[in-house]
Amino acid sequence: MTDTFRIGDGQPVAHETAKHLWTKSAREILVEKAREYGGDISDQELAVEVQHRTGVKTRALSETWLGPVLEDVATASHAQGEPILAALCVREDGRAVDGYRLMVARVSGAPVADADRHAAEQRFACYQRFGAALPADGGRPTRSPRVALASRTVRRGPAVRKVERPVVVCPRCFMAVPATGICDSCG
Repeated sequence: MTDTFRIGDGQPVAHETAKHLWTKSAREILVEKAREYGGDISDQELAVEVQHRTGVKTRALSETWLGPVLEDVATASHAQGEPILAALCVREDGRAVDGYRLMVARVSGAPVADADRHAAEQRFACYQRFGAALPADGGRPTRSPRVALASRTVRRGPAVRKVERPVVVCPRCFMAVPATGICDSCG
């Protein structure tokens, strides 16, 4: 039995054919995300959606086939003078996908020092290019909203749910204010 097959009838599909279909579908999905300011999609969500839309599935782990698909999307974007659409695909924690830095270097020929910053800039350029409704101030490159979600820690069972909160500082003595909201030093 082959690793790549049609969902409906299980008939085998050549890997190169599947990759071509997945690349076309991934581009369409990423353009849809580029039309929403702040839009992105996780690598796992993209893998599932690409297979669903094309009707072609693989038993291989997404880590083995999605990277080359994203690189093909990035290559086509770069060749057409577009921002790198593959930047809209992020890890579940909102950071750039594994291999992003290397992919960009191969596609553009330019090294990337900070993959997350570069991906944020490319996502913002995608929002501008593909007509997302930008905020009144014009917007700016930002981290994925998933980063904020991933910073919260949730434990299963009766354990505590921990949410990081900013420290409130007293404007007079610059000491941390307790949860009561009343400064212990200044009253």
